[in-house]
Amino acid sequence: MADDTPSMRITSPTDLAGAVPHMVGYQPDNNQVAILGFHGPDYIGAAVHTWAAELGEGPAHTAEVTNHITRAFGDRANSYLAIGYGPEGPERALLFQDAFTQQTETQTQAWAVDNDRLRVFSPDRGWSPEADLEDTAGTEYSMITGAQPAATREDLAQHYEPVPEDQQALLHPDTAQRFATMAPTAQYEWAARALTEGAESKTGLTDEQVAVIAHAVATSVHIRDTLLADVVGDSIKADRLVDAFRRCDDARRPDMADLAGAGQYITRGSTVAIQTITRHTTGSLGRMANQAASFGLDPQPLIDSIDRNELRQRLTMADRQHYRSHVMGHSPLLSNPDTRAPTRPTPRTGYQPGQHPGTSLDR
Repeated sequence: MADDTPSMRITSPTDLAGAVPHMVGYQPDNNQVAILGFHGPDYIGAAVHTWAAELGEGPAHTAEVTNHITRAFGDRANSYLAIGYGPEGPERALLFQDAFTQQTETQTQAWAVDNDRLRVFSPDRGWSPEADLEDTAGTEYSMITGAQPAATREDLAQHYEPVPEDQQALLHPDTAQRFATMAPTAQYEWAARALTEGAESKTGLTDEQVAVIAHAVATSVHIRDTLLADVVGDSIKADRLVDAFRRCDDARRPDMADLAGAGQYITRGSTVAIQTITRHTTGSLGRMANQAASFGLDPQPLIDSIDRNELRQRLTMADRQHYRSHVMGHSPLLSNPDTRAPTRPTPRTGYQPGQHPGTSLDR
């Protein structure tokens, strides 16, 4: 499925600066610097650095952060724009301009925004007079998508937190029983169909689709990994997995957090989303996705390593194991000492990421 996310029409520097909150998902604060990456005239993505006092000042600090950002963009960007916010914005934007120029030898511009007014730096003329930001592009984008930027980073993180228990999507007991008897490939195909239909729908996933995806992911890592392969190059499906993570039942949320966090990483989603989601899992897939995103690692090597044929073979082997277990469990020649019904998976303790230099970056 093609990613048909609407684009913004930018007509001026003030229009671009006014659209940044829509690009990053929230309004940058006075202690932040937004870095926008471009390839020619095309916008590639953005990173937002939070300038905390304990991180220090000066060229050494910006050089380290620049290294993280350039790793994240890889060769997708060939020019950058640094926008510093607040009273210290001009100085910090120039520090990033110097750092990018030294490390990448690419064209880098420095802008500053304070009190919704923009200044643009020119090497020969210095800082320009202030100009009011325009919100034409951002307003049009919001009208098309229905999405508004959050007021703060913390508010944006709340968008990725799980829903209350009384709003969780549960599978009907009869449907759950039927699903449990199916072979892994059939379970995957049901979940993949639910994800595709939810991505194509303007209203998103239904409760049953959420529950089917969650049941499938919690059942088998082979199903989870094959669904992750289906998300490559499709940010809409990746966002639907975030919705499924938020709305699924508590018992299956750790497994959904693994998949949804990794899905955001391989589609170059927001690090705010990845960090918030992967706090709800102890799974290795989610932990690695969060660490890789925080360190600014390009997901392309992981994407290139995904072998769909191998994933299908693993599902086939799981089908054979399922068949053998089913036959052995129902053989009149063998006793079944455990007649208990299958139990729901037990929730696991949420993952708390450690601190490292990349934790101050949002992408």
